[in-house]
Amino acid sequence: MTVFDPKRKRNARGEQRQQNLLRAAASVFGRLGYHETTTNAIALEADVSPATLYQFFPNKEALASALAAMYARQMADAERALDPEYDLAFDDAIHKLIDLCIRFNREHPEFHTLVVNAPLSDAARNEKQALGQVFVDFIAERLRHERPTLSQAEARHHGQVALMIFRGILDELVTATRSARPRVQQAMHDAILRYLKPVLTPGKTKSA
Repeated sequence: MTVFDPKRKRNARGEQRQQNLLRAAASVFGRLGYHETTTNAIALEADVSPATLYQFFPNKEALASALAAMYARQMADAERALDPEYDLAFDDAIHKLIDLCIRFNREHPEFHTLVVNAPLSDAARNEKQALGQVFVDFIAERLRHERPTLSQAEARHHGQVALMIFRGILDELVTATRSARPRVQQAMHDAILRYLKPVLTPGKTKSA
């Protein structure tokens, strides 16, 4: 039995076909959600036969995992490239991070759908975990930049709590009506900064 390997090398034509299938999958997942999507619908969207799709991805789960892993890497790279020289003030840096994450999820609504509903592969879950760690590290590093006496463990703890706040409000944001989104987005900014700002003042927070 042939084992599916998403990292298997392909020629240029095969690589292009694979990317077309991922774009088609993104469109269908975003439109129908994970559970209602079928490989036949993705093949139709990509204008290929189901047999051609199966040459690249053996099932819907493999497509979902490949797409989620790709998005996680892209988003992590964007977060790493944000303010590498610490030019932004603390509040501005946190605002930029939150806005970047919200914008990415808004531009790729299927990413949240897959993360929440799809049975992702181990590799895709690892990419998702790595993405969360980039978010945590971004906040932890800026906390320690502002308050050098803060331990790395405590800074990461606060970064992890900020990530929990972000993910919790993101669930509400993705289902909010267009008119309600600005208020929910502002609530996310306020909640995260209200949690983090006291950390910058020694004596106002408890150790992790």
